[in-house]
Amino acid sequence: MPLEPPEPTRGDGLPGGAARLSAVRRIVDAVDHAAALDRLTRLAARLLAAPHAQVLLLGDEQVVASQFGEDTAAAAGEAVDALCARTVLLGEPVAVLDVAADVGLGYLPPDLLGRVGAFLGAPLVDHDGLVLGCLCVFTPRPRAFDPQDVVVLAEMAESIVDELELRALTGESGATAARLGLALSAAAMGSFDLDLDRLRLVLDDRLALLVGLAANEPTGLAAMATVVHPEDRARLIHAVAASRTRAEELAAEFRLVRADGSTRWCEARGRVLPRRKGRGHLVGVAYDSTDAREARDSLDRVLETTDDGLYRLDAALRFTYVNRAAERILGRSRTDLLGVELRSALPHGVGSSFAEAVDRCTTSGERVVIDAWSPAEDAWYDLAAWPGPDGVSVSLRDITARKRAEGEREQAVVERARAYAVAEAANSRLALLASASTRLAESLEPRQVLDRLAEVVLPELGRWLVVTLTAEIAAQVNRTELSGDPDALVAVHVAHADPSRRELLVAMAQGLSMHRTDHYGPGRVITSGRPEWAPAVAGSALRGLLGDHSPQGLLDDARLTAALTVPLANHGRVLGALTVAEPAGEVIDRSLLLDLAGRAAGALDNALLYGRERRGGVTLQRSLLPRELPRLPGVTTAARYLPGASGAFVGGDWFQGVLVEGRVVLAMGDVMGHGLRSAARMGQLRAIVATLALEGHRPARLLTRLAANVDVLLDLELATLLVADYDPSAGMLTVASAGHPPVLHVPFHGAPRFLDDEPGPPLGSIPYRYVEHEVAVHPGDTLVLYTDGLVEQRDVSLDAGLERLRSCFERVGLPPEQLCDHVLSATGHAEGGDDDIALLVVGLDRPGPGPDVGSSRTR
Repeated sequence: MPLEPPEPTRGDGLPGGAARLSAVRRIVDAVDHAAALDRLTRLAARLLAAPHAQVLLLGDEQVVASQFGEDTAAAAGEAVDALCARTVLLGEPVAVLDVAADVGLGYLPPDLLGRVGAFLGAPLVDHDGLVLGCLCVFTPRPRAFDPQDVVVLAEMAESIVDELELRALTGESGATAARLGLALSAAAMGSFDLDLDRLRLVLDDRLALLVGLAANEPTGLAAMATVVHPEDRARLIHAVAASRTRAEELAAEFRLVRADGSTRWCEARGRVLPRRKGRGHLVGVAYDSTDAREARDSLDRVLETTDDGLYRLDAALRFTYVNRAAERILGRSRTDLLGVELRSALPHGVGSSFAEAVDRCTTSGERVVIDAWSPAEDAWYDLAAWPGPDGVSVSLRDITARKRAEGEREQAVVERARAYAVAEAANSRLALLASASTRLAESLEPRQVLDRLAEVVLPELGRWLVVTLTAEIAAQVNRTELSGDPDALVAVHVAHADPSRRELLVAMAQGLSMHRTDHYGPGRVITSGRPEWAPAVAGSALRGLLGDHSPQGLLDDARLTAALTVPLANHGRVLGALTVAEPAGEVIDRSLLLDLAGRAAGALDNALLYGRERRGGVTLQRSLLPRELPRLPGVTTAARYLPGASGAFVGGDWFQGVLVEGRVVLAMGDVMGHGLRSAARMGQLRAIVATLALEGHRPARLLTRLAANVDVLLDLELATLLVADYDPSAGMLTVASAGHPPVLHVPFHGAPRFLDDEPGPPLGSIPYRYVEHEVAVHPGDTLVLYTDGLVEQRDVSLDAGLERLRSCFERVGLPPEQLCDHVLSATGHAEGGDDDIALLVVGLDRPGPGPDVGSSRTR
């Protein structure tokens, strides 16, 4: 059998996905016939004694970045493109000594194969491991490539990737530099670059104008020192040296002496950029901070008059400002403190608490307030430390009088704590109700509602609970027929915070005979609709209540503690009663339990309604689907329908099969929405599709007629529909689609692939002339039709869902019935999914004995 040509190479079909495509686009945008790239390509050809060499990038389309050799473009035909694509796909060098003998290229005409005799390709792999393309050399006649040739070409491929990356980075760095220049200009800042090995300084135009030195020319530090104020030189040199030796960030403020004798303040920020050899560069920005400094000095003069101590620390926790009150509190002059680290500047007794507050402030990034003792003043201070952009600011307020009066204020503190406790209890109550509402509303099964109710109540409100329901409601929860006394009450759910005691609780609940006419307990609560508080009951009294139903020895040491029973009522309809015993505190919060019981009753009522409507909807949906697909010799079919797990109503997924003059017309559709209306529209649409198919309309014509007359034929909002016409005599499948997922074709020999059926808009949107797509199918092939519930899933893209379906059929040789089960299991839908799922698998039997009947099964 001749080999079929592969699908056209697309960049998004190769390993690496979106990241690889992004990397290729970035490189392609920077390639513009670079001379260096051409030299490397020519060098590869000469090193390997090949007449032709080529650099091919595979992105959204193939891009020849460079080539060498006369008529290389003509010689590099489909064979070279296919071998380059193979190299990229494998991600490793590919050597073909005789291209004409390569079975993978058997689909190409001999005249195209004859242009290339031998091929050697190496993948272009970037620093992130993404394959961008291929470097290849090829000759017109077959030849051998030894291992050294492969090594040489691989090394040349690395050089070409480096050249491509360099050109891309060059373009990006130019744009970045332009944006940085605009930002510095807008902020009135200048930049500097200090070579830490040579101690050479380069200033840009703005900073050179401020400093008074030449711009963009290397300048020694000695020249820079001449313009720095003498009092600030040592401090600036120390800051630069610290950045140089300890790789610290530079943060310095100093004065500049201008040529006219005036003085300006300059603030600089910088960072060391290390390199492999040497110390690297100190780069940063600086600006004229005279105005800000003068404003700060004015503020400092004001702060000098306050009685509160104030000081500032830089990022290294060194003193940068100390007011007069802080000098007194700390017991040291500002001369001794400025530029000195906090812990080393303060005595041990003061430094421990003061430094602790600053450490907590820098660690948390938030304001910290503590009470600090100053031995120098023999006083207590309220110390507040808060972070800033350049370090930490600290204020010290005298609170000695407050400390001496703390004894009198202890009661106030206790009262405040009590108020906080009350507020916390109220918040906890609201949080419990909010959590209970959310968890109960998420439950769609009655048993799940009762489990969630127990999880919310225990052990916060009590140690155990019993849910008692009327006989009618209990039968619905247990999914049984109502029998016996309709006024009887049934304990349907028990739970205990201690699992070891649940057996006792179950025995007690099963032993009790409860009735609506009871004058106590659940019967009275259900009849009156009012809560009931029951005192503790001893084990002997319990045995009397249970009578002969009491398990022997089970209640000898038992004691039923105080319990509260509240009605489970929803909109005036009482479903049963909830009993909670052994309260966590002294009493059970009656209003809270009533609120929880009301929410639980609403959730239980909704779950029961959901169950009834869901069972009826699923029964209706299955009754509208075909029980058996048409029989056709040589064709085996199998189908599945699984109702969705979410939503209370039936969906609109359906499938159909019709025999028409020796052909079989298959349809797969999905009517948007849920409910009886969608089911009715689905049934109408199935009948109309079958009628049009029996009238002989081909798929495209059938869809076109439906789209043009959808408002007349049926009141349809929106529906997707795929029609496939299989003609066994011609071995052809004709497909047309109205917005439906594509057919999956699984050849007997070959990889599974989705048919390109050029889908049109869904039915019910606009009149449209649909087109159909024909594809040859062969015995042994398999066709798969499905609805979107099989491939769409929360937090998973549609492409990923389609790929997961396609991979289910790789190297899997099973008949359609088993294939249906395999697909549902492999895609995680063995028990259904969030949405309805319809699946139809058609197997074209190979010659020989085998089944030729159609079958379908839903569940």
